[in-house]
Amino acid sequence: MKVFLSGLESSENNIIDYYISNKKNIPYILASYYYIRKKENLIDKMLIVSDNLIIDSGAHSFQKGKEVDWELYTKEYSNWIKKNDCDKVVGYFEMDVDNIIGYDKVLELRKILESVSNKIIPVWHKNRGIDEYKKMCKNYAGKVVAITGFKNEDIKDKQYMMFLKYAKKYNCKVHCLGMTRMNILNNIPFDYVDSSTWKQAGNYGEYRQFKNGKLIINKYKGKYKTIELDKMNFEEFLKMQKYFYVKWRKVCKD
Repeated sequence: MKVFLSGLESSENNIIDYYISNKKNIPYILASYYYIRKKENLIDKMLIVSDNLIIDSGAHSFQKGKEVDWELYTKEYSNWIKKNDCDKVVGYFEMDVDNIIGYDKVLELRKILESVSNKIIPVWHKNRGIDEYKKMCKNYAGKVVAITGFKNEDIKDKQYMMFLKYAKKYNCKVHCLGMTRMNILNNIPFDYVDSSTWKQAGNYGEYRQFKNGKLIINKYKGKYKTIELDKMNFEEFLKMQKYFYVKWRKVCKD
């Protein structure tokens, strides 16, 4: 299992530059196209410091009442993919905004992305129906597919193993979005997950220590939202990356 850490695009935490300058590695990073598209050289820095990178479309960053030309945005995203793709990039999430434009339109946008890359990752949502999940696994056999990790929304916790087993029938790698719940990660061998919890913890003045498959929450005694607190939390989540990779690497065939 590879835990991709997200939320690194923000300049205020300066994590990327810190790790590059100290010649340290961040194995797995998830970055949002929405944020990195306007930050010169940030993608190059991420590729320098990481082993693997996954790119999110950033589509959900728009969902706050803003009018969007989805086709134009998708074409810009596809052009960016064409320009920046390399072996380190595992894949690119599709424009999964079914709740705004409908699934038929999402499929049209997916075609635009797939015209420039064979690494586009479809994201199943409950509204698509279970038959569509099965169809997705068949159509993307041997590739990466995604499901959501928000508690008891698209998928109930007790159902994750069933979803995973079905995907494995078609040799799919499965990415569970936004999943950092220890009880799930310790029991369900997803291939990939992602988390920005390291950063959210700092926003609440928390220092989260990772020990033996558990995250221990401590109140930080220093000043809230400091760069130092972000770095402390990030170090603990790097330990989490290593722990789950080692725990599940034989099962996930990494």
